[in-house]
Order: sequence, then C-alpha cells, then structure tokens
Amino acid sequence: MKSKNRIVIALVALLTAHNASAALALDATRYIYEGDAQFISAIANNESEKVYGAQVWVDNIAEKDTRPTFIATPSFFKVDGKGKQVFRVMKVSDHMPNDKESIYWLNLQEIPQKREGNGLSMAIRTQVKLIYRPAAIVDGRAAAEENLTIEHTPGEKWLVNSTPYIFAIGGVTDKSGKEIPLTIEDSDKLSMFMPDDRINVTGYDVKSVIALSDYGSLETYELKKMKGK
Repeated sequence: MKSKNRIVIALVALLTAHNASAALALDATRYIYEGDAQFISAIANNESEKVYGAQVWVDNIAEKDTRPTFIATPSFFKVDGKGKQVFRVMKVSDHMPNDKESIYWLNLQEIPQKREGNGLSMAIRTQVKLIYRPAAIVDGRAAAEENLTIEHTPGEKWLVNSTPYIFAIGGVTDKSGKEIPLTIEDSDKLSMFMPDDRINVTGYDVKSVIALSDYGSLETYELKKMKGK
C-alpha cells in the first residue's frame, strides 16, 4: 500500500504543475476530450476567501503545428471567495492525427486583486494535461495498458507502447511482483508514455504496469503476453 501511495503522489506531481499555495485549483488532474464531443466542462475552484480573476487556455505540448487546437470559454472570468466557475474547452481544429491520442496543457492562471501599498501580488499558474482521443479509438481504450509489448533487440529488451494511447505509468513490476528500478529519465517518460515510446528493461521479466486510469484511480495491468504463463 505504501508503494502504491508513493506512485500516486509521484504521478500526480508529474501530471500537473501546481503550486500548493495557489488559490485557484482545477477539479481534475487531467482531462480526456473524446473526438466526437462538442466540448468538455471543467471547474475552477477558489479555495481562498478572496476574489480572484482567472484566465484559461490550452497549449500544445508535442505538436509542431502552432495553430490553436482548443479554446476555453469563457477564457477570462472572476471567481468569488470559496466559489467556483465552470468553463468549457472546445476543439477548433481538425489537424490532429485521427489514429492516436494527442496531448496538450490546460492552463489556469490566477489574476489576484491589486494589493494596497507596496505589497507584491503573486500570480500562480496551474497546468494539467488534456488528452485528445479520436473517435475511432475511443472503444479500444479500456485496459489498453495490457497491450504494451516487449521487444527484443540484440542484447537488449524494451517495454514499448505499441498502442495509440498515452499512458500515465508510475511503476513496472516483474514476475515476482517486485518493482523494477527505473532511471529518472525513464520514470519521466512513463508518466507520459506516448505511442511508440520505449524504455529499456534489459535483465528483467516484465509482468505488469501500475498506471492511472481515465478516472484517476491507480490500477495494475498485466501484459497480455504474460497471461496464462
């Protein structure tokens, strides 16, 4: 249980960029936008007693295309102390791949009230991941982590994301149920394991991965090639 709690904390830290002193917080650590949706809704919660302004927008992470893909509306709003504001995220472009997921940053920027005197106001930004899932692959997402594959090259072994989905993986276990030690670089890559990504697992017999589901719960997925063995 301690190991799983550690994985949850690590994954949330990697999936979000959030300051603990922020007044405004989003209602999820990541959002899924299915391809046939007209929009998705999100909530900005004001955890302070003061009124805050806010700006929301979406940035590309991996795409080279700089055209806007999603917009948030309203993009500017005011949130009363202990209040909340619902906003929508809408797709405004179709240039993304339709056979694999794409990933973006959803940004929430605080706009504090002007302080009297010479006091300094801090404007804190929160970022969470927004995953676009094309309509053609929506039905295949459930437990797709089980379709990760092991590839062998001369003298090496690789855990490969041979699926069209982006996973948030916090741990890899061997046949004995022990976690496989990972480099910082590999841990970072697994937290946003993109299609065709791979990590080196030479010397280990991978049995399963521990990952966050679409609903934010930590699940263990046994690789299909291991089942029945």
